[in-house]
Parts: sequence; structure tokens; C-alpha cells
Amino acid sequence: MRVAAQVLCLSGSLRRVSSNSAALEAAYRLAPSTLELLLYKGLGELPLFNPDAETDPLPSAVAELREAVDSADALLIACPEYAHGVPGAFKNLLDWLVGSPDFPGKPVLLLNTAARGSYHAQEALAEILTTMSAQLLAARPVMVALPGAGCSVTQVLENADRCAELQVALRLLVEALAAH
Repeated sequence: MRVAAQVLCLSGSLRRVSSNSAALEAAYRLAPSTLELLLYKGLGELPLFNPDAETDPLPSAVAELREAVDSADALLIACPEYAHGVPGAFKNLLDWLVGSPDFPGKPVLLLNTAARGSYHAQEALAEILTTMSAQLLAARPVMVALPGAGCSVTQVLENADRCAELQVALRLLVEALAAH
């Protein structure tokens, strides 16, 4: 019997040292016992989306992604902005989820880790997820104002303000999943 709700954390960054990934790893460490956060690490392994490849069997990396998303109770997404949009690798991940029969209605919470409050990618991401029939848990992404590229999980956890911002996101997830 599973006690904790499972939340799959998806970072939209391929960087080795990524502020978005650091925020998700910090959330993982701060999560209450009622949430089990799982960090997805396969973004760079996904093949380029091709509708012709959406047949049985799916490419193994895609099958693993869909299985992880399908078994999660919710998704927590931290995605950077590149050229005022969603990075291609993350859009590719989302394209592979469009055909997943278990995705519609999936609860999703977005984090915006940009200290400058970039919003173009966040708005585009919300539009994409809405089109995919995700259930967005907040009207706007939760702000976690990190200093920029290359922020480490230690830097996030050592900053009381950033931890408080992540706690807001975690509380939203707990409340939404309890009501779900």
C-alpha cells in the first residue's frame, strides 16, 4: 500500500549544472513524507519525436518516460527559457507524451526559477500543457528566484527564501493531491 503520492520531477534543461534541476533536487530533499518525489534523468536519451515511431514497441527511452509519467500522481516541472521559448529537448519530451493515453488530466505544477521572472517559456509551456489536457495546479508558475545558470542544489538549500518558495510549491502539491 502506497502512503506517499508520487510526483515525477521533470527538468527542461540538459545542462550538467542546471538551476532548474537544482531546484527540483532541492524540492526532493525538502519534500514532506506525504510526497515521494522522483527525479527524471532521461531527457537527453529521448529520440527526436516522430509520429511514425509511435507504434508498438515504442523506443525504450520513450516507453520508460511514459511509464514514469503514467505511474506518477502529478508532475513538477522546472523548465528554462531559451530564445523566448521552451527548449527543444523539453518540447520533444512533451511531444512524446501527447500520444500517451494516461496523460490527459495529469496534475502538473510549474516552477519558474528565473530571478528576472522570464515568462515567455512559462506561458508557452502552460499553453502546450493545456492543449495536452494537463490539469495545471496553479494559474501561474511558482516562483523560485534562483540567481541563474549553474546554481547548485547546495546553493538552493542554503537560501532560506528559496527553500520557502519551494515549500509553497510542495504545499500546493500536497493540497491538490489530497483533494484529487
